[in-house]
Amino acid sequence: MRNKVWRIIGIVLLSVCLGSPASAGSLKGWADLNNRTTEQFEDGTKTAVNKTFYRNFYLRLDKPITQMLSYQLYFRSGLLDSDVTDAAGVTTTTYKRAFEPAIDLFLRNSTYDLSAGYRRQEQWSTAHLRDDSRETNEYYYSRFNIRPVDLPTLSLQFDRKKDYTHFPVSETDRRNTVYSGYSGSSVYRYSFRDLELSYSLTYRHTVNEAPADIVSKSTGDNFNGLYRVAYSRSFQAGRTRVSAVYQGNYVRNRRQQLLTQTGNVTFERTPLRGLHAIDPGQPDAGTLNDEPALIDEDYQSSTGINLGSNGQTYHNVGLEVLSSLEEVDRLYVYVNKDVSSDTGLINPSDWRAYRSDVNQPGTWTEISILSVDVSTDVVNSIYRYEIRFSSGHKARYFKVVNMSTAGLSDVMVTEIEAYGTDFVPETGEISDVTRVFTQGLILSVNVVPVRRLSLLFNYYIDRTDQEDVSFPDSVSGIFMNLFSKSASSGGEGLLSNITRTFGITSSWEAHRLLTTTLRFQRNEAFDNKDETDISSNIYSLSFNSVPLPTLDTTLSLIRTDRFSFGRKQSLNNSMLLSVGSRLFRDVNMITDIGYTETESFTGGVNLTSRFIRGSLDAFLTRKLTGNIIYGFTRQSSDNSSSDSKEGSTIITYRPGRFINISGSFRVSDTNGNTSTSEGLLIDWLPVPAFKLNLNYQHARTGPGAYTDNSLSGYGLWYITRFIDLRFTYNYTQSVRETETETYTVGANLNCRF
Repeated sequence: MRNKVWRIIGIVLLSVCLGSPASAGSLKGWADLNNRTTEQFEDGTKTAVNKTFYRNFYLRLDKPITQMLSYQLYFRSGLLDSDVTDAAGVTTTTYKRAFEPAIDLFLRNSTYDLSAGYRRQEQWSTAHLRDDSRETNEYYYSRFNIRPVDLPTLSLQFDRKKDYTHFPVSETDRRNTVYSGYSGSSVYRYSFRDLELSYSLTYRHTVNEAPADIVSKSTGDNFNGLYRVAYSRSFQAGRTRVSAVYQGNYVRNRRQQLLTQTGNVTFERTPLRGLHAIDPGQPDAGTLNDEPALIDEDYQSSTGINLGSNGQTYHNVGLEVLSSLEEVDRLYVYVNKDVSSDTGLINPSDWRAYRSDVNQPGTWTEISILSVDVSTDVVNSIYRYEIRFSSGHKARYFKVVNMSTAGLSDVMVTEIEAYGTDFVPETGEISDVTRVFTQGLILSVNVVPVRRLSLLFNYYIDRTDQEDVSFPDSVSGIFMNLFSKSASSGGEGLLSNITRTFGITSSWEAHRLLTTTLRFQRNEAFDNKDETDISSNIYSLSFNSVPLPTLDTTLSLIRTDRFSFGRKQSLNNSMLLSVGSRLFRDVNMITDIGYTETESFTGGVNLTSRFIRGSLDAFLTRKLTGNIIYGFTRQSSDNSSSDSKEGSTIITYRPGRFINISGSFRVSDTNGNTSTSEGLLIDWLPVPAFKLNLNYQHARTGPGAYTDNSLSGYGLWYITRFIDLRFTYNYTQSVRETETETYTVGANLNCRF
């Protein structure tokens, strides 16, 4: 009976949308049919066959009721049939059926807007729509925004989501979870002459109920307040400019959890920022940069970080956690490929792990890795590397570094998570409050005393207080720390981390052909527990000359001293010569020559590095272009040395507007271990309604002489303006201890109106 009801709902919705002549101009929809067959072979023997047929249909109706009021209706469905046949000839068939109707109402005005909506998704894992495989997801929401002119904005939001199954009560996978939350936020920005004031306030209350899970109920209250004061002004007809920015961010997070088990339980640590960096010369990159996609809870989209055989080593992938007082004993790195049977990146020696409280060079401490496992996140349908530490550690920043690459190509990172183990008492309840107050102060003065000379003075300080935070004491503390390293210990639980940087830069145009830049910068990081006290001095001198419009050269000399608790740790001297030139009208070349010498004063190894890197871009003819990249690096220490060479070229030929042919070749050699790869790409539009694509790649990796081949292509037929048909083919071959082959053919029909 229920099956018939939902079929009727779908038919009625389609009839309403298609049968309303008044809404014909605002009705949109599309249909997508995708059929794919994949065959896998190992040493010539067929091991698996996978056939999938996916159908997706979508209809949307947007219609105004009045000038301010409108509504939207949409209906979406997805049908999937999948057959998997193993080496023994046993076939397993799986089905997925999903239907999702929704309605949204909108009330819009120049000053305010109100929206509310309801969505319902019904899913089945059987061919027939029966309750014993039915899952239901319901979602309600409402939004109200006020944007008055020259006044603070106000936003109110309410969400409720309910997921439940219709399985028999006796089954263990019966599920019934409810999420609800409401929030309010206000944003304001005010400018008066050279002064700018702004704030952003957000409060959110959430409730999660899942009786069948370990955490049966969880409530959270989060307050986030951000303020900013900025001042900027020019004096002496623009010859002097002064700017100052002071900003603060206060976060209070209260969490209460009811659990169905006691003892040691693993919990995820709340992330604040995703981080990433890469230094080709060494595993430990000093400062990691923001990478929001690493913690956006989108487990399918790639972040561009490639751990595959065609990627790079020394990716520093990390995150900042909300509280550094909670231990972290493992990191999960999610990837978009099935790496369960891969032999790369599965040993502790394939990774390194680090922690830090300030995310600065010289502050990262290595963490011992206990094990590395590959598992499947069933909820998000994705694979992950589980990197477990030998023990738990407390810090603000954590990261892992891949010391090698996976055996598969294009293994892209999608997400990173940090976890720790907490003890749950017999009451089965955990309640905690986390307070974090971060402040930053930026000061800069730019002075031009004479026409050819400019001086820049800059100062930056950042202070982060956690747990026993006193707002007045923290505000006064950051100004006290402007020139003092004394940090009050405050309450017993207070943890303060301070980083500050100050420097001076002079730029002197000594001659029309020579500009000299001299810079001194000091970086410091310390805390109120006397657990961290590091600093560094950086001296740099650079000479820039542009003797010709086609020639630009820069010589830089840099010296860096690093200290820990006043004791000198290392000395680094480096020289870099960069030459950019235009050899001919359409031929550009960039060459970098560098030398670096690092001396350790703590019993470490002294390192020396020399490198030459260059690139050449050339438009050889109107139809032919080429690109060449080359590099040579030699690294040596007291008892070892390493040489690496690499070179690549790409030649592109465009004989006409509708055809493009590109060939590539890459070779690299590290201490005699040579790897090569070649590729060919062809894009051709023989007629306006048909497009062809062919892509071939071959790679050979030493010293095991491993080879990888891939051949893929597609043909795209634009049948009409609203209908296109795509045929795809893909072949991959990997030769390791065994030879594996995969063939995939598919067809996709897409219709739009």
